[in-house]
Amino acid sequence: MLCKKLAVVFMPFFFAAAALVGNSAGVSEAADGPNLERALSILHAASQAAINVSNLADKSAKSDLVKAYARTVSSGNAEFDAKLMLIAQKQGIKILPLDPQTEAGKSLIDRLQAEAVMLGSLKGDAFDKAYMTLVTNTQQSILQLANARIASATDPEVKAFFTDLKTIIENRLTTAQDILAKVYGDDI
Repeated sequence: MLCKKLAVVFMPFFFAAAALVGNSAGVSEAADGPNLERALSILHAASQAAINVSNLADKSAKSDLVKAYARTVSSGNAEFDAKLMLIAQKQGIKILPLDPQTEAGKSLIDRLQAEAVMLGSLKGDAFDKAYMTLVTNTQQSILQLANARIASATDPEVKAFFTDLKTIIENRLTTAQDILAKVYGDDI
Protein backbone atom coordinates (compact mmCIF):
# COMPACT_ATOMS: atom_id res chain seq x y z
CA MET A 1 0.00 0.00 0.00
CA LEU A 2 2.82 2.40 0.85
CA CYS A 3 4.43 1.79 -2.53
CA LYS A 4 1.17 2.73 -4.27
CA LYS A 5 0.96 5.95 -2.26
CA LEU A 6 4.55 6.81 -3.11
CA ALA A 7 3.92 6.08 -6.78
CA VAL A 8 0.93 8.44 -6.79
CA VAL A 9 2.97 11.18 -5.14
CA PHE A 10 6.07 10.87 -7.30
CA MET A 11 4.67 9.94 -10.72
CA PRO A 12 4.15 13.61 -11.71
CA PHE A 13 7.89 14.16 -11.25
CA PHE A 14 8.73 11.34 -13.63
CA PHE A 15 6.21 12.51 -16.22
CA ALA A 16 7.34 16.14 -16.11
CA ALA A 17 10.96 15.13 -16.45
CA ALA A 18 10.18 12.77 -19.31
CA ALA A 19 8.41 15.59 -21.15
CA LEU A 20 11.69 17.46 -21.40
CA VAL A 21 12.97 14.85 -23.83
CA GLY A 22 9.68 13.90 -25.44
CA ASN A 23 8.90 14.33 -29.11
CA SER A 24 6.76 17.44 -28.85
CA ALA A 25 6.12 20.28 -26.45
CA GLY A 26 3.83 22.43 -28.48
CA VAL A 27 6.39 24.65 -30.22
CA SER A 28 7.49 24.60 -33.84
CA GLU A 29 10.80 23.51 -35.33
CA ALA A 30 13.60 25.81 -36.52
CA ALA A 31 17.29 26.37 -37.24
CA ASP A 32 20.30 24.13 -36.39
CA GLY A 33 18.98 20.64 -36.86
CA PRO A 34 15.50 19.47 -36.07
CA ASN A 35 13.76 20.91 -33.06
CA LEU A 36 16.36 23.44 -31.84
CA GLU A 37 13.61 26.01 -31.34
CA ARG A 38 11.60 23.38 -29.48
CA ALA A 39 14.56 22.36 -27.30
CA LEU A 40 15.43 25.94 -26.39
CA SER A 41 11.79 26.83 -25.69
CA ILE A 42 11.35 23.78 -23.45
CA LEU A 43 14.61 24.50 -21.64
CA HIS A 44 13.53 28.10 -21.10
CA ALA A 45 10.18 27.01 -19.66
CA ALA A 46 11.82 24.35 -17.49
CA SER A 47 14.48 26.79 -16.31
CA GLN A 48 11.87 29.34 -15.28
CA ALA A 49 9.84 26.68 -13.48
CA ALA A 50 12.97 25.44 -11.68
CA ILE A 51 13.80 28.97 -10.55
CA ASN A 52 10.29 29.40 -9.18
CA VAL A 53 10.19 26.14 -7.21
CA SER A 54 13.79 26.56 -6.06
CA ASN A 55 12.91 29.96 -4.63
CA LEU A 56 10.34 28.20 -2.42
CA ALA A 57 13.15 26.37 -0.63
CA ASP A 58 14.18 29.32 1.52
CA LYS A 59 10.83 29.30 3.27
CA SER A 60 9.83 25.67 2.87
CA ALA A 61 12.93 23.47 3.15
CA LYS A 62 14.18 22.09 6.43
CA SER A 63 17.64 21.01 5.35
CA ASP A 64 20.37 23.61 4.88
CA LEU A 65 21.77 21.33 2.14
CA VAL A 66 18.48 21.56 0.23
CA LYS A 67 18.31 25.33 0.71
CA ALA A 68 21.87 25.78 -0.55
CA TYR A 69 21.26 23.48 -3.53
CA ALA A 70 18.06 25.36 -4.40
CA ARG A 71 19.92 28.68 -4.31
CA THR A 72 22.52 27.20 -6.67
CA VAL A 73 19.78 26.04 -9.05
CA SER A 74 17.99 29.38 -8.93
CA SER A 75 21.07 31.53 -9.58
CA GLY A 76 22.57 29.05 -12.03
CA ASN A 77 19.37 28.82 -14.03
CA ALA A 78 19.13 32.61 -14.25
CA GLU A 79 22.64 32.69 -15.75
CA PHE A 80 21.90 29.70 -17.97
CA ASP A 81 18.67 31.25 -19.22
CA ALA A 82 20.51 34.42 -20.23
CA LYS A 83 22.97 32.29 -22.26
CA LEU A 84 20.05 30.37 -23.78
CA MET A 85 18.39 33.62 -24.89
CA LEU A 86 21.68 34.84 -26.41
CA ILE A 87 22.12 31.59 -28.37
CA ALA A 88 18.53 31.84 -29.59
CA GLN A 89 19.06 35.43 -30.69
CA LYS A 90 22.29 34.56 -32.53
CA GLN A 91 20.54 31.63 -34.25
CA GLY A 92 17.55 33.80 -35.21
CA ILE A 93 15.26 31.73 -33.01
CA LYS A 94 12.35 33.18 -31.14
CA ILE A 95 11.81 31.49 -27.78
CA LEU A 96 8.15 30.62 -27.80
CA PRO A 97 5.93 29.94 -24.84
CA LEU A 98 4.65 26.41 -24.62
CA ASP A 99 1.47 26.18 -26.65
CA PRO A 100 -1.50 25.26 -24.46
CA GLN A 101 -3.47 24.46 -27.63
CA THR A 102 -1.34 21.39 -28.30
CA GLU A 103 -1.63 18.25 -26.21
CA ALA A 104 2.08 18.16 -25.40
CA GLY A 105 2.27 21.87 -24.57
CA LYS A 106 -0.81 21.75 -22.37
CA SER A 107 0.46 18.62 -20.64
CA LEU A 108 3.82 20.16 -19.77
CA ILE A 109 2.26 23.46 -18.67
CA ASP A 110 -0.24 21.63 -16.46
CA ARG A 111 2.42 19.42 -14.92
CA LEU A 112 4.83 22.27 -14.20
CA GLN A 113 1.99 24.17 -12.53
CA ALA A 114 0.89 21.12 -10.55
CA GLU A 115 4.42 20.50 -9.33
CA ALA A 116 4.71 24.12 -8.20
CA VAL A 117 1.40 23.86 -6.34
CA MET A 118 2.37 20.57 -4.75
CA LEU A 119 5.77 21.84 -3.63
CA GLY A 120 4.15 25.05 -2.43
CA SER A 121 1.93 23.00 -0.15
CA LEU A 122 4.83 21.22 1.56
CA LYS A 123 7.13 22.31 4.36
CA GLY A 124 10.16 20.88 6.12
CA ASP A 125 11.23 17.31 5.54
CA ALA A 126 8.36 16.61 3.13
CA PHE A 127 9.43 19.56 0.96
CA ASP A 128 13.07 18.43 1.06
CA LYS A 129 12.27 14.94 -0.15
CA ALA A 130 9.81 15.99 -2.84
CA TYR A 131 12.00 18.83 -4.15
CA MET A 132 15.16 16.72 -4.31
CA THR A 133 13.30 13.87 -6.03
CA LEU A 134 11.92 16.33 -8.58
CA VAL A 135 15.26 17.94 -9.37
CA THR A 136 17.09 14.61 -9.54
CA ASN A 137 14.64 13.22 -12.08
CA THR A 138 14.54 16.44 -14.07
CA GLN A 139 18.35 16.62 -14.26
CA GLN A 140 18.40 13.11 -15.74
CA SER A 141 15.94 14.12 -18.46
CA ILE A 142 17.80 17.32 -19.24
CA LEU A 143 20.96 15.24 -19.69
CA GLN A 144 19.14 13.16 -22.30
CA LEU A 145 17.99 16.30 -24.09
CA ALA A 146 21.53 17.78 -23.98
CA ASN A 147 23.05 14.56 -25.34
CA ALA A 148 20.54 14.49 -28.20
CA ARG A 149 21.26 18.13 -29.08
CA ILE A 150 25.04 17.61 -28.87
CA ALA A 151 24.72 14.73 -31.32
CA SER A 152 22.57 16.68 -33.80
CA ALA A 153 24.04 20.20 -33.53
CA THR A 154 25.82 21.49 -36.60
CA ASP A 155 26.68 24.94 -35.30
CA PRO A 156 29.78 24.90 -33.06
CA GLU A 157 28.31 27.51 -30.70
CA VAL A 158 25.10 25.51 -30.27
CA LYS A 159 27.09 22.34 -29.69
CA ALA A 160 29.26 24.14 -27.10
CA PHE A 161 26.15 25.49 -25.36
CA PHE A 162 24.67 22.01 -24.97
CA THR A 163 28.05 20.54 -24.00
CA ASP A 164 28.35 23.15 -21.24
CA LEU A 165 24.79 22.40 -20.19
CA LYS A 166 25.61 18.70 -19.98
CA THR A 167 28.62 19.37 -17.74
CA ILE A 168 26.63 21.66 -15.44
CA ILE A 169 23.75 19.20 -15.19
CA GLU A 170 26.03 16.22 -14.57
CA ASN A 171 27.58 18.10 -11.65
CA ARG A 172 24.17 19.16 -10.34
CA LEU A 173 22.86 15.62 -10.65
CA THR A 174 25.75 14.19 -8.64
CA THR A 175 25.16 16.77 -5.92
CA ALA A 176 21.38 16.27 -6.00
CA GLN A 177 21.71 12.50 -5.66
CA ASP A 178 24.03 12.94 -2.69
CA ILE A 179 21.61 15.35 -1.00
CA LEU A 180 18.66 13.12 -1.83
CA ALA A 181 20.38 10.18 -0.12
CA LYS A 182 21.05 12.36 2.93
CA VAL A 183 17.53 13.75 3.27
CA TYR A 184 16.00 10.30 2.89
CA GLY A 185 18.54 8.52 5.03
CA ASP A 186 16.92 5.22 5.90
CA ASP A 187 13.38 6.66 5.71
CA ILE A 188 10.81 6.49 2.96
